[in-house]
Amino acid sequence: MIITEKTCLHCSKKTNGRTDKKFCNSYCRSSYHNEQSGQLTNYMRRVNAQLVRNRNILASLLQSTKSKKTIDLEDLFLLGFHPNHFTHQTKSPNNITSIYCYDYGYQVLKANKVMLLGKEV
Repeated sequence: MIITEKTCLHCSKKTNGRTDKKFCNSYCRSSYHNEQSGQLTNYMRRVNAQLVRNRNILASLLQSTKSKKTIDLEDLFLLGFHPNHFTHQTKSPNNITSIYCYDYGYQVLKANKVMLLGKEV
């Protein structure tokens, strides 16, 4: 019978114990799996952070402009708003598209103006 030495998948140290053991300790096991899923998790974290930032910008603008619900599109961009990140869209019967970041949204009007929309759930 040929006995082969098993090594840890993360640090390459010799493993002792069960024959099907892949890692030398729990630190190596969790580090290995974090590295495997790290890129995807980081990407999702960055996208979700931008979605939350967009939502907070819309919410603060809507609360600060109680009487005026229209704003220049350029003002949104200056606040750090990224229009490529949104959670969903709705279309009204007269073909007007509303774009939402969670529960706050906007409609693009003519002349680079946007109308802010309140909580859509």
